[in-house]
Amino acid sequence: MTDHSPLNFSYPSTRYSGSKRKLLNWIWENIRELRFDTALDVFGGTGIVSLLFKRSGKQVFYNDILKFNQIMGSAIIENKGVTVTDEDIRDVLEDNSRDYPDFIQNNFKGIFFLDDENAWLDKVITNIAAIPNRYKRAILLSALFQSCLAKRPFNLFHRSNLYIRTANVQRSFGNKATWETPFEELLKRFINEYNAAIFDNGRENRVIGGYDALTAPNGVDLVYVDPPYFSASSTTGTNYLAFYHFLEGLADYKNWGSKINRHPGKVKRIEDTPEIQCWTQRPKIKDSFEKLIERFADSIIVLSYQSEGIPSKDEILAMMRKYKQNVEVFSKPHRYVLSSRVKEELLFIAT
Repeated sequence: MTDHSPLNFSYPSTRYSGSKRKLLNWIWENIRELRFDTALDVFGGTGIVSLLFKRSGKQVFYNDILKFNQIMGSAIIENKGVTVTDEDIRDVLEDNSRDYPDFIQNNFKGIFFLDDENAWLDKVITNIAAIPNRYKRAILLSALFQSCLAKRPFNLFHRSNLYIRTANVQRSFGNKATWETPFEELLKRFINEYNAAIFDNGRENRVIGGYDALTAPNGVDLVYVDPPYFSASSTTGTNYLAFYHFLEGLADYKNWGSKINRHPGKVKRIEDTPEIQCWTQRPKIKDSFEKLIERFADSIIVLSYQSEGIPSKDEILAMMRKYKQNVEVFSKPHRYVLSSRVKEELLFIAT
């Protein structure tokens, strides 16, 4: 008998902080009996949970405020069947011009990648922009984002850390072999993963744009919420723009220079927006949760969070019970890649 479970398919690998890829089985186990036909993924990220919904036959609306995440959503959620061919890859890797831009070479020398890798990135991002089909561009860019993450110590861009990769020392962490794998090889690997994840579920799935979570359109049957985690022991919440500003720059290469934070700082971050600060500043975080739950009170709300966070488990339950009759919370021990210890992953379901 054929297994039609949405879990019986290929999901792209990712090195994205907070990714729910390893929790998909558990999430599906707890939501599979819910009755819903349309779903909105408010903090879409890499699109992994949206892809789970798509695999289960739902009409999916993907949202994320960051442009590079929207591109990944376009590649695997909105895209029904377009894949990248070997000819496309050749076009992207060829030296098609003698006059490639040098923005990355000039602005990020010695910061995240080696000089020849910076030149390769300037070339490839320019060649990708010339690919006429937008879904092919989305796959190529998504694969490029994952390739950049794979070559970074800790898979992040909030610090330079290039010396960790280049120093001739013994290491107890990281993957030196992956760091030194040529960009071209990594790009092809991730293109294959994205190609394998693309299919048509017979629905009109959409990336709805870069809405702030508190203004994202409502009116669907189920809303999945995976907000940035704010640890009770931290002064600031998880800031994905700070973690991945380099990828956000690649996603809007022509306008990158105008977005860089001009305050002192080696890594040349992109400036935060007020919408991002709602989830990264301690005085604002509880109010943001309250407003989010109220906004989607007419839908089934499925919310992922971690224990030891702000708001607390009890505070989130209290907020949900203001607006929803039935609220359950499930927990599972889980350790994220960048975490030093196991915490409780929480899944709130309000119907």
